[in-house]
Amino acid sequence: MGSWRNKPWLLWAALMVPAAATIAGIGTYTGVLGPEDAPRPSRADLVGRYEDGEGGVVVLRDDWVAELSGIEQYVDDGFGGEVPQPCEDAGAGWTFAESRPRWHHQVAVLTECGSAIPWLWDVDGSPSRPELIYWLGTPGHPDARRVLTRR
Repeated sequence: MGSWRNKPWLLWAALMVPAAATIAGIGTYTGVLGPEDAPRPSRADLVGRYEDGEGGVVVLRDDWVAELSGIEQYVDDGFGGEVPQPCEDAGAGWTFAESRPRWHHQVAVLTECGSAIPWLWDVDGSPSRPELIYWLGTPGHPDARRVLTRR
């Protein structure tokens, strides 16, 4: 058969393939390689009034205050179960988390409606038509997905 010492190109190939794959993966993740991401909404694009089509309204103001009206949430019914209840909070706070890679931006809403844990809503859409997506109940269930569209 022969020794690998007689074939130095084999050793180089064995080392270069994983190195090239690593560099390509890092380049794709950072956005240097591959197609450019579509423009995503920034914090300034998110300011405005949003409606979910089912009576829920959210107003995100430029001063980091959110006004919530009719946004459903599940609360404890006192018997070990949960019941939907609309949230009314005119003084909730909100922040915007821009992530890298750019396809997972989130808005965190801190409200007095039954939870000390901030609600995390996904940001989708374009800068001119941003959308906020939240889950009522079980995340991933098709009936639990709510989309707030800016009006």
